[in-house]
Amino acid sequence: KPKFDSWSGRLSFNPLKNWALQVSQAFIKSPEALHPGENVHRTTASAEYALALKNNNSFNATAVWGMNKLKGEDGENAALIEASYHLKKFAFYGKYEYVQKSTEELNLDKNIYGTTLFNVNAYTLGINYDLLQLNKTKIAVGTHFTFYKDDKKLYNLYGKNPTAFEIYLRIYPSIMKM
Repeated sequence: KPKFDSWSGRLSFNPLKNWALQVSQAFIKSPEALHPGENVHRTTASAEYALALKNNNSFNATAVWGMNKLKGEDGENAALIEASYHLKKFAFYGKYEYVQKSTEELNLDKNIYGTTLFNVNAYTLGINYDLLQLNKTKIAVGTHFTFYKDDKKLYNLYGKNPTAFEIYLRIYPSIMKM
């Protein structure tokens, strides 16, 4: 039987045609099975900008921030900034991600690493190309490269500057017209 023991609220605002802003606050009662009785206060904020350009080209940018806070502990923050530019069949994009991870979340020994929060940063650059369109569905091929900059205390586990490279096939709906 569901219990209504959590709450959330969101305020959204579109000050101009191309902008969308939001802030939210939530109280989540005991969200983790491994930590019953541990409640979370979650706060988020975001800003989105979308600009349609000539010939179905477009520019989009997003900034997002969020924080989870447990009673008696520092909040754990995360942030994202990303942008994409669509030029005909190509899409170029970049993204910066920042997240704080706890010793427990990274499954590290507290006797060695303590109970501090670790800062992890990721920088991504990518490109994709629309191969074909079937009805209202597009298929694209793409690639991106991610460079990570983590806390110095984690170098012995993950290396000084871990990197990732990906090649992918993307299936997505085509642009909707109004």
